[in-house]
Amino acid sequence: MNLMQILLLLCVLLPMAAAPAVYFLHRKNEKLGHLLTGAICLVVLVVTAILLRTGRVEVALPHIFLLGLSFSAAGVKNIFALLGAYLFFMSAMASPAYFRGSSRTARYNAFLLLTLGGILGVFYGGDLFTVYIFFEIMSLASWVWVGQTETPGAQRAADTYLAMAMIGGLTMLYGLFVLYHQFGTLSLPELQTLCAALEDKRSLYLPALCLLVGFGIKAGMFPFHVWLPKAHPVAPAPASALLSGILTKSGIFGIVLIITCLMWGSIPFMLLLLILGVITMVLGALLAVFSLDLKRTLACSSLSQIGFLLTGAAMLTIGADTELAAAGIVSHAVNHALTKLVLFVAAGVLYKNTHTLDLNELQGAGRKSLPLWICFAVGALSIAGVPGFGGYISKTLLHESFAHQMHHMSGILTLIARCAETLFLCSGGLTLAYMSKIFYKIFIQKPLDDHPLHVDAGSLVAMIPAAALLLVMGLLPSHTYGAMAAYAAPSLRSVPVAVQYFSWKNLEGAAVSLTIGLLVYLLVVRLILTRREDGKYRRITGPVDLEDDIYRPLLSAIAFMGALLSRIAYSLTNALTMLLGYLFRAGNTRRIVPGEDEDFGRYGHRNQSGNSIRQTLQFELLLFGVGVVAALFYLLLRM
Repeated sequence: MNLMQILLLLCVLLPMAAAPAVYFLHRKNEKLGHLLTGAICLVVLVVTAILLRTGRVEVALPHIFLLGLSFSAAGVKNIFALLGAYLFFMSAMASPAYFRGSSRTARYNAFLLLTLGGILGVFYGGDLFTVYIFFEIMSLASWVWVGQTETPGAQRAADTYLAMAMIGGLTMLYGLFVLYHQFGTLSLPELQTLCAALEDKRSLYLPALCLLVGFGIKAGMFPFHVWLPKAHPVAPAPASALLSGILTKSGIFGIVLIITCLMWGSIPFMLLLLILGVITMVLGALLAVFSLDLKRTLACSSLSQIGFLLTGAAMLTIGADTELAAAGIVSHAVNHALTKLVLFVAAGVLYKNTHTLDLNELQGAGRKSLPLWICFAVGALSIAGVPGFGGYISKTLLHESFAHQMHHMSGILTLIARCAETLFLCSGGLTLAYMSKIFYKIFIQKPLDDHPLHVDAGSLVAMIPAAALLLVMGLLPSHTYGAMAAYAAPSLRSVPVAVQYFSWKNLEGAAVSLTIGLLVYLLVVRLILTRREDGKYRRITGPVDLEDDIYRPLLSAIAFMGALLSRIAYSLTNALTMLLGYLFRAGNTRRIVPGEDEDFGRYGHRNQSGNSIRQTLQFELLLFGVGVVAALFYLLLRM
């Protein structure tokens, strides 16, 4: 094993191995705990940068977890890994000031490092089994962030997050079983070769859909998005920056793996991604326009931006002339991550100073700090797609990929693509509308009080470099986004492409989108959503909450039916036991004292007079465990 292979393993395993040490050190000395956390994140950041410069590195651990683990650092994997390490380091810089005076910070930092190791294992995974193992580690570790404050709202959001993560993980696992049974391997290069040789891809639809559900839940794709708008507002701001900025990108990364390895050139899969992407894009933007909670608005914005990425993934799925789509996915993933780092850290600063996230109560709070004003403005202008900022470049690439792929479509597909392109521009306009709503309320209007706004050095360290990158990369796209796209192109089955980013055609598309946004802000936000008497925004709630009105009642109904069937099965077992007892008691000379109980320990007891078995939770769990083991043995034998 050479040095580069050791460094690759170090990236993934060091944060996870250091998590217990950070926990116990933090409980002894909070400052040293934060310092060690930041130092480990910095080491990982440096190593990911070295791996990016090195090129391709591969390492395999064949005797771990039966199927073994394998890692590969190349192409788009290196970009996502470096982006993730950067966000974790900057979040660690902002954490000490945010958590000052808070409890349970040792737990937060420990699970921060566990999540860092998990997400790097996802990005560097060389096969789908490795990706799955670390995807589950990442999901379970980040669950702690959502419930960090342990308030009722946080606990409910954490329950939702965990439930969605478990549903996604089990669905993914089933997809992996099907793939392994079909091909006998989960290696990404081998799957790509084997699937490319298939003339009929219908046998891939089931595993691809299972993987899409798992990765789509983490990305926040409709209709699995319900965790995202609820988890971000209750999670600590440094954690929200990571949940929005990079954990959702692990879902997008997984969807890209599905496309490049399994569903390359599949028009039905492209159509599915396009429809789900458009719904996610529009829904997130609409929710953000009507939201009054600062972090919830930013969370809904993330939902919308994930929709933009999914439309790019749909264009990539076509499998021909994918240069613009590939470049757009990579560029927008980077832009959105940097933007949400800036915006969520700024939201954390505002919350620590005002102890509220209500936009009406935050009126004018940001006017008291010029650095915060500038950083938030850069993030808002970038995510809105204003020329000169990073978001304009990536949205231009994604938008142009529609026009570029039109000649590969015909009939109803062309009509759907044109409708999607129109909604793309409208959603971009809505982005400007809701970001203007936030910025005007917090940074333009007269403050409600004269209390000073304190912006700590750690938050400035996290915000200023990211905001500067968004500005510099937006002004020099050929040297930044062009270089990233060229680096990632081979791993996305694409080729580098030269783009005239500031041509009139591209500027015209941005102008249309921004005009729509300006009109929505003036005609809807200012005239309809703003009350005339005091200038505050109206609180408008949606007619349906997917989680509370549909998903939870549906799951409750399923649980009720399962319990009913289990009770019936249990009653049949009880009846059989009574019958056997009646038959064998005829020849039994032992005298049974009426009312005497035979003790079965913790699992229950049998009443001799009634000859029945009382059910207990432990007995149910025992039977459940037996069933799970039997099912796993069956699946292993089938494979």
